[in-house]
Parts: sequence; structure tokens; C-alpha cells
Amino acid sequence: MELARLLEEVVRFYLSLTHTATLMYRRGELSGPRRTLLVMLSRTGPLTVAQIARARREARQRVQPLVNGLVREGALAYHANPAHKRSPLVRLTPKGEKVVRHIIELENTLRSRLKLDVSRPALTAATNVLRRVRAALEDPATVQMIVEERKLKR
Repeated sequence: MELARLLEEVVRFYLSLTHTATLMYRRGELSGPRRTLLVMLSRTGPLTVAQIARARREARQRVQPLVNGLVREGALAYHANPAHKRSPLVRLTPKGEKVVRHIIELENTLRSRLKLDVSRPALTAATNVLRRVRAALEDPATVQMIVEERKLKR
């Protein structure tokens, strides 16, 4: 029962974050998915579209238009991939790095203004619990169990 409550709260939290991001970035061309993609590349360095899609747990076909749009706008650029000729690396450009710095500045301002009465250890504990639940959901055995369960119900 408590796990169900936690998962429901995570969904509601996600929806709240999405709404907040819409309010924060409404003036610009930045959406939640684009923000996530730019920040991800700033943390990881260059990746292929397939690697980005796997990390985001999305289809490559869904990620490709995001990347293409950001390349057209000059925030991302394609570069040769020594490991794979037909799968170029995607990296931030100086313009993309500037956008990420702006994102971080906006989000730091928001966090500093939130009135939270939660201790650092409580936040660390919450982060660890969510990480463990996510890892359990992503575990290949869990995924296989879900797939098998779905087959049985058909």
C-alpha cells in the first residue's frame, strides 16, 4: 500500500514539475524534453541519438526530431563518431552551453525560493528510496515479469 502511495505521489510530482517547467520556459523555445536533452548532454558529453534514447527510455524515432530541431537552432551539432560511421555523436555547441547555463541559473533561483521545511538527510533518504524503486522497475527481471504477465492476460 505504501509503495502504491509513493508511486502515485511520484506521478503527481512529475505533473507538477511539468507544469512548473511550462511556466518557467514559456517565454522561450525551451520545452521539458528539450531542457532534459540539453542538460543530459552537458553532464555526459557527446552521445549518439541511440544512446540518448536508451538513457531517456524512449524510442530513437521520438528523440531524433528533438535533436534535429536543436541542431537547426545551433544548440547542438553532429560530429563524426570514430566507433560508428553511420551513427554520429551529438554534442552541445557554445550556444547550447549558454542555454544550459541559463537553465541552471533559473532552476537554482527556483530551488532557493522554495519554502521547504525538509532536512538535508531527509532529502537524501527520499532520493535514495526513489533511486531504489526506479532500479527495481528497470531491472530486466521486473521488465520480463511485466511482459509475461501482460501476455497471460490477453
